[in-house]
Amino acid sequence: MKTFFLFVSLFLALTVKGQYYNDIVSYNLNKTATYGFKIKTNINWANGFAMPNILIEGYDITTGTPMNLSLACYVFNSSFGRTAISSYGGLTPPVKVANENGKISILIDYKGYYTRFHVRAFAQGMSETPAMFTGWSVVDSAFIPSATNVYDVPYINRFAGSVYLPDSSIATSDGKLGVGTLNPRATLDVGTMIPDTTTAILSRLSIGSTTLDGTFLGVHAYNTTPNGPMFGILQKYFGNINSGLIFNTGASRTGGYLTFLVNNGTEQMRLDANGNLGIGTIPTGSYKLAVAGTIAAKKLQILQTGWADYVFDSNYHLPSLLEIESYVKQHKHLPEVPSEKEVTANGLDIGEMNKILVKKVEELTLYLIEEHKNNLENQERIKKLEEEMAAIRNNSK
Repeated sequence: MKTFFLFVSLFLALTVKGQYYNDIVSYNLNKTATYGFKIKTNINWANGFAMPNILIEGYDITTGTPMNLSLACYVFNSSFGRTAISSYGGLTPPVKVANENGKISILIDYKGYYTRFHVRAFAQGMSETPAMFTGWSVVDSAFIPSATNVYDVPYINRFAGSVYLPDSSIATSDGKLGVGTLNPRATLDVGTMIPDTTTAILSRLSIGSTTLDGTFLGVHAYNTTPNGPMFGILQKYFGNINSGLIFNTGASRTGGYLTFLVNNGTEQMRLDANGNLGIGTIPTGSYKLAVAGTIAAKKLQILQTGWADYVFDSNYHLPSLLEIESYVKQHKHLPEVPSEKEVTANGLDIGEMNKILVKKVEELTLYLIEEHKNNLENQERIKKLEEEMAAIRNNSK
C-alpha cells in the first residue's frame, strides 16, 4: 500500500510539474537585431493539438522598459484561431506566428538593441507533452520562405472596474476618463491647476454628456461666480463656467448646433443646423452670417452677377433730366435707388447698391457728354453769328 501511494504521489508530482515550463529558452543579443527575434518551438502545428500560454519576459534597452508579453496560441480549422497577445510591460512589438516545417514559430518583428529575454509557458488539457517545451531556440531571423499560415497576432488588453492611472487620473467602470481629476463629470474630463498672480484656477476640459443636451468642451473656473446670463445646460451639469464650447445634439438628436460661450457663460456665437453663423446674436434670420456689431476688414470682395455697362449701349433709353426732375419731386429719391424707409426696414444690398450707383454715374457721364456736345455746338453757332455780324459791319462802311 505504501508503494502504491508513493507511486501515485510521484505521478501527480510529475504531472503537475509538466504543466509549467520555466526557463524554456533564454536569449540576448548585444547589438541591433537585423530581422527580429524568432522563437523556434517544438510544438506541433496541428488542429486542436496544443493550447499553450507562452510568457516572454525580458528587457529592451532601446525603450529602456521591461518586455512582458503573454501569448495565447491555438490552431483550429488549419489556422491560428483564438490566438492573441497581451502586454504587461513597456513594449508592444509586432508579433507573428507561423507554421515552419510542421512546428509553430514565433517572430517578434522588432529590431531591438541589446534585447534580452527568457521564455516560459503553461500548457494543460490538450495533447501537450514535456518534449514540446524542450529544445527551443531563438535566432535573429525572419520566417523561412516556405513558412505557411503566417498570422499577425493582435494585442488584447482588458481592465475591469476603476483603473487608476498616474498623476491623479482614472478610467471609471461607467466609461469616463479623468485626467488630473479622480471625479470625471463627462466622458473625457481633463483638469489641471493653472496658477496666476492672484488665484489658482481649476481649468477643466470636459467632453461628453449623459443627456441629449449635447457634448461640452470648455473651461471651468470654480472660484468665479457668474454675474450674467448662464447657458442652461452648463449650469445644470457643469456648474460655474468661465468659457465653453458645446456641440448640441438638439432636442430629438436632430437640428443640433455649435455654440461658443465666454466670460461668465454668455453665449457669443452660434453655428446652427442650417449652417448659419451668428456672432453676437443668436437669431440669424434668413442670413448665412449675422453680426451684431461692426465688421473691420482690409479687403471685401463681393461676387456680383451683371453690371450696369448696358447704359452705354446705343439702344439704351436715357431718361431726360425733365423726367428725372419729375420723379424726384414725386418720390424724394432717384429712380431705382431704395428709399430711406426701405433701407431702414430691409437693410442694404452692398453689391446691388454699388451696381445702381455705377449706373447713375454712367448716366451722369452721358448727361455730361451730351451737355459738352451741346456747348460745342452753341460755341460754333456763336462764332458763326459773330463772323456774320462782323461782315455786315464791314459792308455798311
